[in-house]
Amino acid sequence: MHDRIAANDTGVEGVTTEKQLSQKREFVVSMRTIGLAAVVVLAIVISGWALVTVSTTFQAPTSDFVTLPGTPLSKSGVGVTFSGISTVMSNGLAAGVSGYLISSSGSPVANGSVYMTYYFQGSYRTQVTTSDQNGYFEATFPMNWTGSLPLTLTYFGDAQHKGLVQVFSIAGQALALGTQ
Repeated sequence: MHDRIAANDTGVEGVTTEKQLSQKREFVVSMRTIGLAAVVVLAIVISGWALVTVSTTFQAPTSDFVTLPGTPLSKSGVGVTFSGISTVMSNGLAAGVSGYLISSSGSPVANGSVYMTYYFQGSYRTQVTTSDQNGYFEATFPMNWTGSLPLTLTYFGDAQHKGLVQVFSIAGQALALGTQ
């Protein structure tokens, strides 16, 4: 075994063995490993939080929520589609959704009830809005979100139009981590 001469804190030289040096290196490596593991765990936690963060900065009255009708979708008439589905922003925050209900021929579907179902406060919630003469509809939600919000849009149809259920992933506002 080889010995090395090393100065300690007091300036007095002492003897350090190879075994002691090896133990110090192992301690430094294990501390670096623990530090790296802590950073990785923290990054995972922040990523999970940032994926979908729902803020209930304002509460929607419970009267804004409806029960999805149990009636079957209409199977007769012209087909329809949802078009231009996008996030409604309010003061830089994702606050709702808008889009168009149009027939397969491209004509707007006016006065169509569009049901929007999403996950909020531990359960699925449904809101309803009506398309205008241009087929445009818009609704605000009782929350803001980041990441993607799965949203199911349902139109039950009428005497002239077939019903439709379509699932969308609506983008919320992007998080800017590390900025103020």
